[in-house]
This record gives sequence, C-alpha cells and structure tokens, in this order.
Amino acid sequence: MENQELNSDLKKVAALIVTYNPDVKLLKKNIKATSANVGDNYLIVDNGSKNLIEILNTVGKKRVLSLDTNKGIAAAQNAGFRRLQAQSYDWVLLLDQDSVIPGDLVQRMTAMSQFKQSDTGIIAAAFNSHSYVNQGVIEKKNVIASGGLIKVNAWCESGGMDDELFIDFVDFDFDARVLACGYKIYQNTEIVMQHEIGNTIYAPIRGHLLHLGAYHGYFSDHSPIRIYYFYKNFIIVHRRYPEYFNEPKGLFRLSVSRLREIFLYQRPRGKKFRAAFRGIKDGMRYDPQKDIRFQKMMRQVNEES
Repeated sequence: MENQELNSDLKKVAALIVTYNPDVKLLKKNIKATSANVGDNYLIVDNGSKNLIEILNTVGKKRVLSLDTNKGIAAAQNAGFRRLQAQSYDWVLLLDQDSVIPGDLVQRMTAMSQFKQSDTGIIAAAFNSHSYVNQGVIEKKNVIASGGLIKVNAWCESGGMDDELFIDFVDFDFDARVLACGYKIYQNTEIVMQHEIGNTIYAPIRGHLLHLGAYHGYFSDHSPIRIYYFYKNFIIVHRRYPEYFNEPKGLFRLSVSRLREIFLYQRPRGKKFRAAFRGIKDGMRYDPQKDIRFQKMMRQVNEES
C-alpha cells in the first residue's frame, strides 16, 4: 500500500529544466539524473540557445519548449509551469541546466510528511556548498529555485515568477509571495544536489584571508549583465518585502563580498564594476508603490491568502 501511494505521488510530479547555451555534456548528466526521478515526465524550456539543434538531438523535440530569444529565467519558468499545469501535474521540480540531483530526490521529498500538508508550497534540497547540510528538515523564508519541488497551486496563487526581474533573485521574490499566500517553505538538508552558480574560480589563500564566503576556495564568476541584475534585483526584492528580508548586516556583507570578488578575481574588472554600480543605481530608484505590475501581483496574493 505504501509503495502504491508513493507511485501515485510520483505521477503528480514533473521536472522543468531551463536551458540557455548549455554545456550539453553536463545537460545529459542532468537529464539522466532527472529521468531517474520522474521518468519521462520532464520538460526543457530553452531560452534561445545557439546550440538548440544539439539540445533537440539530445532529448527530442517532444520534450523541448523553445523560446525565440532569451526572455530570462522567470519568463522561461512561467512558460514551463503553464505547459505542465495544462498537463495536470500538481508539483514541478525546478532545475537549472547545470544542476545534478540524486536519483532518489523526488522519492525522498514525496515521502516527507510536509509533502502531504496542504500548506506546503515548496520543498527544497540543499546544495553542495551549503554549510548546514545534514540538519534534517528546516523551515525557511527563502530557498533557491533549482532543486525546489513547487506546488503548482502555490505558483498560480502567488502570481508566478516576475518576468521583469529577468534573472537573479527571481526565486527569492517568488518565495516571499508564496509565504504571503499562507504557504510554508521547507528545506530537507539531508538531500544534497550538485549546483553551480556561474563559472568557478579557485583561489583558496586570498579567499580565506579576505573571508569571501565559506573557506572552500571556490568563487563564482559572472558576466557584467548578470552582475547588473544581481545588484539591481537585490535592492528591488528587499524593498518589496522588508518583512522577509530583515537582516541588513548580512545583506551588506554579501554585497561587499561580491564587490571584493570582482576586484580580486574577475575580468574585465572595470566593466563588471560599472555593471554593479549601474545595478545599484537603478535599484535605488525603484519604488514598489509605483510598480503597477507588482501591485497587481500583490493584490492577487492578498485575495488568495
């Protein structure tokens, strides 16, 4: 009986992978791990990749929803959710193109007591650089999207991802609205996935001396456009939801840490610094009260909560 219930739960779950110029070799590993969890119940939404033909040859046209141009992670995720909602799935496992999950991730998540609770909106995994792995199930205010099992109703009621954010902090923005709808977010720190954020730079000695994040020696390297959106959306999300992001010292440290990483390791340094300060400037101009689209989303949230 227990196995029958588990199989029934697994049938309600589909995986959604967003791609943009992926390393196809790594994507194949991702798909293999995903298939071990959900079988053929997965969808790839491609954001205008130059190597789309290679992706189609790898997985077949049937499982790829191709967008004409790069519309950003939020728009791609929303497009995937709409497709999977129309196919009557109840839960969607969100994955980045470079995320590789354990073969039993979905089985373990659907076996959790929180999976059965009506007020559970998201169940997340931990990822390889987290310092708090193996601490059981913890309730969270925010989790990254990749490796998150998201209830389709929570996506729908919260207004989905905000396309305007394009990339970076899209997940934290979504998390805040999911919480505002009355749902809870859990992270199972016993389930650990491989996940990379940007290209990695290895610099253990200087990183240790300057306390740039954890002392594992690896740091993320991003393009100028990604750095721009990081700082802009960092400010926007914290202005939108001060009740969920009320640790200014921690946020300041993160911001300064990222700037130091640019100064020490990333090239072209000048271009990336300018992108960061442009993002800060545009973020500081943002007023959530004047954002008509955001206010419309929050009205929907208030009606649902």
